[in-house]
Amino acid sequence: MVELTARQRQEEVWRQQAERERLVGAIAGRIRSSLNLGEILSTTVSEVKDFLQCERAFIYRFCEDWSGYVAVESVTPGWSSILGAKITDSFFAQDACRELYKQGRNQAVEDIYTAGLSECHVNLLAELEVRSNLVIPIVQGEQLWGLLVANQCSEPRQWQQLEIDLLTHLAMQVAIAIQQSLLFEQIHTELIERQKSEQKIREQAALLDIATDAIIVRSLDNDIRFWNKSAENLYGWKAEDALGKNIHQLLYKETSREFQQAQQCVIERGSWQGELTQVRKDGKEIIVESRWTLVRDLEGEPQSILIVNTDITEKKQLETQFLRTQRLESIGTLAGGIAHDLNNVLTPIIMSSQLLLKAQIKGNKRQQLLTTIEKSAKRGAALVKQVLSFARGMEGQHTILQVSHLLWEIRHIIKETFPKSIALEVDIPPDLWVVSGDATQLHQVLMNLVVNARDAMPNGGMLQLSAENVFIDDNYARMNLDAQVGYYCCIHVLDTGTGMTPEILTRIFEPFFTTKEHGKGTGLGLSTVLGIIKSHGGFVTVDSSVGKGTEFQVYLPAVLGTETPQALNKELPRGQGELILVVDDEANIRQIAKTSLETSNYKVLEASDGIEAIALYVQHKNEISAVLMDMLMPEMDGLTTIRMLKQINPEVLIIAISGLTETANVNSALAVGVQAFLSKPYTLQELLNTLQTVLSAK
Repeated sequence: MVELTARQRQEEVWRQQAERERLVGAIAGRIRSSLNLGEILSTTVSEVKDFLQCERAFIYRFCEDWSGYVAVESVTPGWSSILGAKITDSFFAQDACRELYKQGRNQAVEDIYTAGLSECHVNLLAELEVRSNLVIPIVQGEQLWGLLVANQCSEPRQWQQLEIDLLTHLAMQVAIAIQQSLLFEQIHTELIERQKSEQKIREQAALLDIATDAIIVRSLDNDIRFWNKSAENLYGWKAEDALGKNIHQLLYKETSREFQQAQQCVIERGSWQGELTQVRKDGKEIIVESRWTLVRDLEGEPQSILIVNTDITEKKQLETQFLRTQRLESIGTLAGGIAHDLNNVLTPIIMSSQLLLKAQIKGNKRQQLLTTIEKSAKRGAALVKQVLSFARGMEGQHTILQVSHLLWEIRHIIKETFPKSIALEVDIPPDLWVVSGDATQLHQVLMNLVVNARDAMPNGGMLQLSAENVFIDDNYARMNLDAQVGYYCCIHVLDTGTGMTPEILTRIFEPFFTTKEHGKGTGLGLSTVLGIIKSHGGFVTVDSSVGKGTEFQVYLPAVLGTETPQALNKELPRGQGELILVVDDEANIRQIAKTSLETSNYKVLEASDGIEAIALYVQHKNEISAVLMDMLMPEMDGLTTIRMLKQINPEVLIIAISGLTETANVNSALAVGVQAFLSKPYTLQELLNTLQTVLSAK
């Protein structure tokens, strides 16, 4: 009989454990499957009452002042319901059990009258018809959120450890449910606020639907949320086709560096404006002046970007024509100075060459003459390249530039071409920040400004060129509409010339406005300057006083943390006895190339035109390692010759060479399969480095 009773007790323990695990699992499952906190709490107290077979189970919710109320309850019929009951007295503010609850400690009271509770505590429980009490704290994070309570009302009760463990587990599950509910409520609130904000944007943008500018709202992930009628007209995409699409994929042919820079700027500063090249639905490229504004939610967090785009394609085409006209005008103005500079280049070359022909010139004097020839030739080559690029208006992509290099180049031109009555001062700090820009366009900006300064000083004066690193703050940006907060490289061009009146000063950037005599200026110079600098994201300011002079300040956005490439002095690479075919119709160029290559351990074959080159290649196909091919030759030009050589041997290595380096010429050479392109005039270092690169890649 004793053994049977023990087995029954053990079975009862196992049954209770299984029931506890079922109950905890059921509550946990409901928490995972439901976001309704009230439903979860109601189910919990009902299950607790049934499992413990007590008269009442409830959850008590604390308020900030430690008062509180009964949030949910399950009670046996016949006993009073306390659902919604509030405890507004100072019980929890004074009772020591509050500190125990905050520490996560439980309270199990077998009989309220013999447990040693405070009189206030006993009176409160008696008023609630409680005789035996089990209280488990519900801790949310580090805060005491509430209490899970079981009441035995009819008689005292000794709470078993199994029962205490059950309620402890359930209190933890309730805490998880509370956290889950709070997160859901937070997300739901944010979604509602976002919808309200987006609706507000749509309503505001709808008012601008008749505007000529394209108005677009996109998310931070580039998804289009709003697309007005003008956007439909500009890009050719209907709103229903554009909404939800990725704006980068819709309006750009490929990855746009300008788009990425604008994105970074608007996130960091809250706004951005500049020019972007985009594509319409029909594939036509357009240029837009784009203004971006970051839209934030009620909490100040970035939410979306409002974009206003104006089509300036036609305007840019006119500006390009203006640029070409201005370049030609500037070259005409400086023609005399350029001729003088070229004569200065040629004179030392001719005289040094004649002296070298004399046998008695040896040793250091011979080396000095050779150095003079090299420096003069490089100076002449630089001048020719500068004039050609200036006249053609070649517009390369923006690259990282050191402004000091441009200023020193302008200084050289001024020294060589401006009247000696104009004194020049140059102040360029060594730590000047770099910028991103088109070197040719920025060169034209500086040339326009210094030529204007020269013309303002017909009787001589002082011309100052300087630059500095500056930071534009909010106060300055508010006073200058073209300025944006950020870091800039500022170029100063100051003269002591005639100056300008306030009336003239307000009009100097207008196209075709000029104060020069008829035939001496188009009035496009300063409008061109402003257009170029704005396209670089910068701005221009000017100060002038009649009789005292004028100062222009050109602000270009700085690119911090970037350095311009530095030239490295390396030893000249040498060959391994490879045979090189040199093709050029100029005998002098063939001869100097042959001498240069042979002194660097190469063997050389010469051809004066394409026909001779093909004949030599067929004869020495297996021995020739590479071909140096001039692109402009009579009878058979370089491109035709290259195509013939590729038919003979598709693997032939060819380096194309030309004095004309327009993009079309380079692309044509690369399209027929050449390995590299050299621009005349080239240095020995460039020739040998290029040849070594091509041969080593074989």
